[in-house]
Amino acid sequence: MDSFLDIYKSYKAFNRRVARGERIYFGQQGPGCSFSTVYRANDRVLEYPKIGIYTGMGASHSWLWFVELFDRVGFYEIAFLNEDEIQRDGLNGLDVLAMSGGDTFAMAEGLGANGAHKLEEFIRNGGLYIGSCAGAYLPLNSSKKNLNLFNYVNVKITNLTKILPEAKRLPEKFCTPYGCSFIFHPVREEVKLTTNGVMPFKGVGEVFAPLYGGPSMIAAESAQVLAHYEGFTDKTMFLVDDDIA
Repeated sequence: MDSFLDIYKSYKAFNRRVARGERIYFGQQGPGCSFSTVYRANDRVLEYPKIGIYTGMGASHSWLWFVELFDRVGFYEIAFLNEDEIQRDGLNGLDVLAMSGGDTFAMAEGLGANGAHKLEEFIRNGGLYIGSCAGAYLPLNSSKKNLNLFNYVNVKITNLTKILPEAKRLPEKFCTPYGCSFIFHPVREEVKLTTNGVMPFKGVGEVFAPLYGGPSMIAAESAQVLAHYEGFTDKTMFLVDDDIA
């Protein structure tokens, strides 16, 4: 069984070859996929993606983490977009938009109705949206002003409460106001995930990943969930009582 690190390295190698102009073919094999330099029936040419990273109103410094991650896997054609550029058709020609952490309300306010329309159009036309932390909250269903412009994803947020539990540590990282309620983060650092076993997780049952915020959620039945929270490790930092976490 391949480790996730082995899969990561193989993607990186193929991405760099595509960046150099080599012709790589991509084929769907049941629930998985494969790459080859030789064409097979129903294969298609792997295209080098054009990636945008949001750096505008509401974005924190964590957009730099996306830059580093994309660089590590061989993606170098990156555009940096603020709210004005998204409103002025800056998403045209892009394949991917990455939205980092920060202030979700400020992101929604900066993008406004026009930005929300441009983003929805981008996604409906096949664009890939990757959100982390605040960027993951942005497209979720909400009745709050400005956020209600971005109701793209039908999920239930599970770390939203009107009555906060007591913070055991890091109170400055523990919660943030959300209208008349609060978003709170029960743990930080490492958590254990169980994958659904399809690409890019084929052959990888468990993944240990860092958690520094963002929504925990229950997805609609129509959603394809790539991984579930499975449990904690000896590196998990508990911000609330273990039972609540």
